[in-house]
Amino acid sequence: MAGLFAKLKETVFSLIVWAIVAVGGLLYFKVWHKPPSTRPSPPSTDIGLPGYFATFDQLAGRFSEQEEFVNSLKGKKVRWRGYVSYVRNSDVSPSKIALAITPTPSDQLRMALVYFGEDLRVRLFALREKDSVEITGTFDSETWNTPYIRGDTMQPLAAVPTTP
Repeated sequence: MAGLFAKLKETVFSLIVWAIVAVGGLLYFKVWHKPPSTRPSPPSTDIGLPGYFATFDQLAGRFSEQEEFVNSLKGKKVRWRGYVSYVRNSDVSPSKIALAITPTPSDQLRMALVYFGEDLRVRLFALREKDSVEITGTFDSETWNTPYIRGDTMQPLAAVPTTP
């Protein structure tokens, strides 16, 4: 009888050990050992800066549709071309630089604000008013009147010719 009890005790102990090993392995592969993943890039949109404001002209007076349009762009990648209105240290964060761009060189009422990090400080402050640029970034606006972009890249394009 004592031998049977010892054998039963050994079997139960063995089953418990195997259960712990199985649960531990499952947790390791499901919870703690996740393969490295790359962050998915946000979806992009083909709308340009002039197209952005043209859409608002079409939606004039239809506030819910304007809001829906802005929300549809939130978090999407944009590639916009525009003209430099100004470059300043950001009011939002001391580590950010704000680049204001307009759809046309003479447009001062419609502009987008693109916020870049310190790594582009020298390149941004080398820009002049009415320089043509192409930016990429993520649309981050809540309101329609001034679109905000979290900037990734900025590329100067051909400058606008000046007349005496």
